[in-house]
Amino acid sequence: MDSAVASVDDMLTSEQGINDVPEISVNSKQWEHTLTRIIPAIVSIKMIVVRSFDTDSQKSSQASGFVVDKKRGLILSNRHVVHPGPILAEGIFNTSKEEIKLTPVYRDPVHDFGFFQFNPNDIKYMDLVEIPLVVSPEKVRIGVDIRVVGNDSGERLSILSGTLARLDRKAPFYGMGKYNDWNTFYYQAASMTSGGSSGSPVINVDGEAIALNAGGSTSAASSFFLPLDRVVRVLEFLKNGVTQIPRGTLQTIFKFSPYDEVKRLGLRSEVEAEIRTEFPEGTGMLVVSQVIPKGPADGVIETGDIIIRINNKLLTKFVPLEDVFDSSVGETVQFTVQRGVDIKEYTVTVQDLHSITPDRYIEIGGGILNTVSYQMAQSYMVPAAGVFVASAGYMLGMAGVSKKSCIMELNNVPVPTLEKFVEVMETLRDRERVPMRFYHLSDINKERVSLVQVDRRWHGFNMARRDDETGLWNYSKMTPCVGPAIYEKHTASHLALDENLGPGKAVIPSLIHIEFHMPFYIDGIAHSVSAGVGVVVDAELGLVLGDRHTIPITLGDVLLTFCNSIIIPGKILFIHQVYNFVLLKYDVELLGDTFVKSATISPKDLSQGDSVHMVCLSKAYQALVRKTVVTNIRQFFVSEPMPPCFRSINVEGIELENPLGTGGVLTDDSGQVQALFAAHSKYSSKGKSEFFMGMPMSLITPTLDHVRKLVLSSKNGGKTDFALTNHTVSNYTLEAELTYAQIAHARVLGLSDAWVKKIEESHSSRRNVLVVRRIASGAEASGLLKEGDMILAVDQEPATNYLDIMKRTDMKELNLTVIRDKKETQVTVPASLMEINTSERIVGWSGAVFQMPHKAVYQQLKAVPEGVLCSVVYEGSPAQMYQLHPLSFVTEINGQKIVNLDDFVAAVSKIASDSFARIKTVNFQRFVRVIAIRTNSHYFGTWQIRRETGDWVLETIEVAK
Repeated sequence: MDSAVASVDDMLTSEQGINDVPEISVNSKQWEHTLTRIIPAIVSIKMIVVRSFDTDSQKSSQASGFVVDKKRGLILSNRHVVHPGPILAEGIFNTSKEEIKLTPVYRDPVHDFGFFQFNPNDIKYMDLVEIPLVVSPEKVRIGVDIRVVGNDSGERLSILSGTLARLDRKAPFYGMGKYNDWNTFYYQAASMTSGGSSGSPVINVDGEAIALNAGGSTSAASSFFLPLDRVVRVLEFLKNGVTQIPRGTLQTIFKFSPYDEVKRLGLRSEVEAEIRTEFPEGTGMLVVSQVIPKGPADGVIETGDIIIRINNKLLTKFVPLEDVFDSSVGETVQFTVQRGVDIKEYTVTVQDLHSITPDRYIEIGGGILNTVSYQMAQSYMVPAAGVFVASAGYMLGMAGVSKKSCIMELNNVPVPTLEKFVEVMETLRDRERVPMRFYHLSDINKERVSLVQVDRRWHGFNMARRDDETGLWNYSKMTPCVGPAIYEKHTASHLALDENLGPGKAVIPSLIHIEFHMPFYIDGIAHSVSAGVGVVVDAELGLVLGDRHTIPITLGDVLLTFCNSIIIPGKILFIHQVYNFVLLKYDVELLGDTFVKSATISPKDLSQGDSVHMVCLSKAYQALVRKTVVTNIRQFFVSEPMPPCFRSINVEGIELENPLGTGGVLTDDSGQVQALFAAHSKYSSKGKSEFFMGMPMSLITPTLDHVRKLVLSSKNGGKTDFALTNHTVSNYTLEAELTYAQIAHARVLGLSDAWVKKIEESHSSRRNVLVVRRIASGAEASGLLKEGDMILAVDQEPATNYLDIMKRTDMKELNLTVIRDKKETQVTVPASLMEINTSERIVGWSGAVFQMPHKAVYQQLKAVPEGVLCSVVYEGSPAQMYQLHPLSFVTEINGQKIVNLDDFVAAVSKIASDSFARIKTVNFQRFVRVIAIRTNSHYFGTWQIRRETGDWVLETIEVAK
């Protein structure tokens, strides 16, 4: 709604009916004088909604406002601009271009208006001007010429003209679960307002604001304006220093119905006569449209009741109705209504409207919870009470609890309030899995139960409460976590398998499900959960082989499912940087006497035409076995994704006839595993997808055997905090992406007949050579090899297969025979020590996440700039507001050179909250930008997550005061 004028679902018809109204012309000179006088009061507003809350999502936006009290620095705008939740806002005066900080001081619970405040002393280069508000009928009438002055479609200043066409339009409907207004009329004019003009004043020729621009139609030129009756009332309170504005409610929605409609509801003729006599200009009456369950009027007033009197006074309009409610908070009011043919009288106690307007929220597991608001209650016909999911975040999102859900129970304990939710959550351990009962507001008739894994490791647990004096939402930390989850030992029997499964019967006890949860988008990964199939390769040590499609990064939570009965955590030991496999470890003690079998690995590689058995697990943990044939073993190329992330290179894949579309292994007739059959990520203009190919076990077993020895040695040494390092695994690789070229093409590039003969003699089934496609930026090989080099031999042995180079993982340098520019030469190229993990440290600052450039960046960029990489920029953050772009390198902060994360942390630690930081960035195309970001440590503190002794630690980084 903020980023554009609120779009409306109930599109307008040709109901304006103004053709018969005589045109009211105004001298253009008079308008010119008026606009010149009031434009200095117009403020362009930039704001960020720093947390999802109630109907709003975290985002940045722009809008308009105008000064209504220059002495106190009060600016009027829309409620959907001021927002019900926490925001940070700045204003720019269009005349002097001076920027001011805006503090929200009031947002109406129902009507679309709110107030900001600024310090008038901050304005140095212009005289402040205020625009008076008027509500008198002689000023607001059909046919009046108006101007809407504000920030329209991103323009700093725009002036749109129009003519008031209606004064009694119903409040616009913006959609279920979104902010909506009710119990008021709206004005309508064809002024074609659009994005950014929310909060603009609707000005008459005398320079007075007669309404507030609020929304517009998406299919017509119509704009909708909020009358100022309730605005003027609130402004008077604020001028008198009162911020707790009395607002009353019956949690009842009324609608204005013309006399013809009310008659169809049974309006008595004598009642109509009395009403028409009292209000001769009136055209209808108020009718009850909706009564919120468990509200003050529930069970008393009913939908369809025609309002005749309140407190013995005839009433047909919204303004006197709300006058009664707002002046009677905590008191009773008497209704006289007609229900059917009967006249009835009822007494109802007026509730404080602010009591059902949420003023606090909980942050847990990256999500936001608040109390169900009046807005949501009205949209979905539920009580204005209960725990509402404003943003699911990591913890709830992984459990399938989505935004706009209502939580009923946690760990089998009812949680009707935020306080009870906190009480139960504080008893739970990190990574403990507990049931949660909830329902989604879009389907209130269906309750669901999901298992939630408690997150007290990746995200904080806090409660924030609104402070109307400062405009901030002040945080209080919850009780520290009681500790990590304690997993109990369980025993399960394995699946009963049919004899017809053949070798599958021997292999299925070695297959398990792997699920991986990623709390942050790093290393180019832009999803939160993935799942696949793993192979137990050592049941005694608890070693599992998986794939990088399932586990693309190190940072995250691994869950392993055995026998479709037991779920335990897993630990990442090793992630291969070139091939599509990972090695995991689990605690074997947690499986009790469960039968888990180590897969037997075959020493024989598959060849084209071989018969093979696919043994897989479905997502439902069903055994799938199919006998098939190897149709091809070929190189495959995965296009370079953006953002850069892992992709398999320098490997040949095994293609099968009629393969299954799920992960598993390829075995011989005896059940010995010959290949891992796993998913690979594929990228295109349509997004990410997957394809399955087999990878020979001969590529995996050298690393597996080495890791197994290290784990066994650690076990025998009694170490419990075992973690591999790059040097303990000690795998070396040529950091270059290779491809195959046909000999026919290679001849043109300088391949001699003598080399053709050598290749044919050494590899009779191949007619290709290796060509350097790309060299990793900064690699030791980058100054020695070039793209397009043909690699003919390694240590004088002809090389026509990726494996001829990739198998030399123990060699720190490679002696290569290459052809470059049709000349043969000998090159000794240093190999690089392979990382065994992905990024192990990230830093959060100003709503963005930073990391060191990961391997895929070096593989895709010709030259990687010095600096830290901005991996992701979150919606509604200072980083987004000031246009720090993701996938850019931060090379300098306030004149300090940034080379690594230590430099970055040192630099941002010196920057005080609410001050500007000068940031120099370079993007992938090497364009340099310099931006300034106003920091805010209140909502966007500085933090880091890093791996220590094999586990992850979340730390808060203190910044300058």
